[in-house]
Amino acid sequence: MDAIINEYKKHGVDAFYRLHGHDYENPHIDIVENLLKSAKEEWNINGDILDLCCGSGEVSHALEDCNVDGIDPYTKELYEANTGNDCIRMTFKDIVEEGIGKRYDFVVCSYAMHLCERSMLPMLLYRICEVTGNLIVITPHKKPDCNGDFFREISRIKKERSTMVLYENRIFNV
Repeated sequence: MDAIINEYKKHGVDAFYRLHGHDYENPHIDIVENLLKSAKEEWNINGDILDLCCGSGEVSHALEDCNVDGIDPYTKELYEANTGNDCIRMTFKDIVEEGIGKRYDFVVCSYAMHLCERSMLPMLLYRICEVTGNLIVITPHKKPDCNGDFFREISRIKKERSTMVLYENRIFNV
């Protein structure tokens, strides 16, 4: 993780993924899979899933018994090759401006929500709130806290240095 953080600092997030989007691998794949295994049992994750910022498909593989779509502005080809699922190329800004459209039972964002600009986060959460009743955020730290006007935390699972939080939609009956 430190290596990726240093690369983010050196190049910026956009430039890092332009350079490495075709061969990116989440160094915490085992943690992500273990967290999602626990969540499937405890939170009954099923149905239509959006793998937001899907990377190379770690979340999609862990939830392969569900119907999973991916969104990622950088790793579309890698994700599609690894999972066989479709991927829409959208940035956080695109989602804020255009919305997502399709409804999902769960939106899962692994190791990426903290990369959203702080000023854009409320509108991003609103757009996600429009399409799902359940948001799951996996993060190596406590950022961002998505509790607020659109979502409220209802459960949390921690493994090693990572945390997975289940948020429930507060305003829409999706």
